[in-house]
Parts: sequence; structure tokens; C-alpha cells
Amino acid sequence: MNIPAWNSTYLEPILAFALVTIGFSVYHFVSISDKVKAKYTAKYGSERGNTKFLWMTRYLGATTIGIIPAIVLLIITGKGLEDYGFAFKNHTTSLAWIGGLACIIIPMNFFNSKKEKNLAFYPNVREKEWTKKMVFTNALTWVSYLFGYELMFRGLLLFATVPLLGEWPAIILNAAIYALVHVPKNLEETIGAIPLGVVLCLITLTTGTIWVAFFVHITLALSNFFFSLKHHPEMKVI
Repeated sequence: MNIPAWNSTYLEPILAFALVTIGFSVYHFVSISDKVKAKYTAKYGSERGNTKFLWMTRYLGATTIGIIPAIVLLIITGKGLEDYGFAFKNHTTSLAWIGGLACIIIPMNFFNSKKEKNLAFYPNVREKEWTKKMVFTNALTWVSYLFGYELMFRGLLLFATVPLLGEWPAIILNAAIYALVHVPKNLEETIGAIPLGVVLCLITLTTGTIWVAFFVHITLALSNFFFSLKHHPEMKVI
């Protein structure tokens, strides 16, 4: 058997794939760990313990999926954050994309959030009474998690694979992996992640920045959270 020859251009994409695999695996298995959750429920009680456990896993995801991989990749490759889309540029185009997609996402989530199927799962925090501090903290954990998420998918993984594979193969591969990480949720979100993943990758490559994808993803998550909280018959803000 002939061992394939090594090429230095393979290092960056291989690192990106390895880091997303390790980072997401750590996040996923901690998030479904009954032992870890039991420690929170034992300390804070069943309801509040589940809430704090969920918030912890979002911060963990931001760290293991995005922040730590970014640090590792930057150190090893010697590149800067701007090489992975962590840059503020093309402001007019970026704002147009954010505003345009928000005009689609917000009304869609408003009507979708009323559905029984949505309310059975969202908001993810299942407490009946919410303080304003809880609303703020839940929103903050979403923002933190999605920052790490977009830093990895539309940042590290996308920009690391384009030079080797080309734009379209990198986009399709990115969208495929993005869909796969939604499999533990449900079929609808897994299917929906495919076109969304393609669109966000295209926007990221054309604007050269991950910030459009980040703010669009925040709009998607937070509007669903706020509307689901508003429409849930058993929940209220006190």
C-alpha cells in the first residue's frame, strides 16, 4: 500500500476538521451527560438546576467549538483572525443582508413560535416564571454560543477549506457538517440547516466577514426565544 504524499497545504483544513470534531464532541457529550446535569440539579434543585446546566453548556459550546479552536489554529498556522472572516468590512452590503434576512426571519418566527410543536421545545429553558435577569442571561448565553458556532463554521472551517477545495465544494461540505450537528435536535431543523448553511457561507465569502452570519443567526435564535416565551401559555415574565 502506498502512503499518500503529504502536502503542507493539507495542514490547515485537517486542523479545522479535527478541531470542530473534538470541540463539538466535547460540547455534545457534556450537554447530554446525566451525571453532569445531576450535579446541577442536586445543588440548585430540579428546575433551576436544569436551567443553569443548559446555560453552562452554551458557554461551553462557545469555548470548545469556537474560541479554543480559533486560538489553536491561529498559533499553528500563524494567520490572523481577519484571515478567517473575523473582520469588519463591506458594511453597506453586510447591513443590507442582515436587514433583508431579518425581515424574513422575524415574521416567520412570530407565526411559527405559536405552533404547539415549537412550544413543546422552545424556549429551551422550561421554567414557568421568568425574571428579567433570566431573560437577559438566556439571551446572553445564546449570543455567546452562536459566536463560537459561527466563528467555527463560517469562519475557521470555511476559510480553511476554500483554498484547498474551492468555493463550492467547501460550501457544500460546510453545509453538510452544519446539518449533521443539527441531527440530535429534529428532522425539520436538520433539513432547514442545509439551505441556511449554504446561504450563510455564500454571504460570508462574498462579504469576507462572519458578522453577517453571526447577526442573522442571533436574529433567528433570539426572535424565536422571545416569541416562544411570549406565546407559551404556561410561561410569564415577572
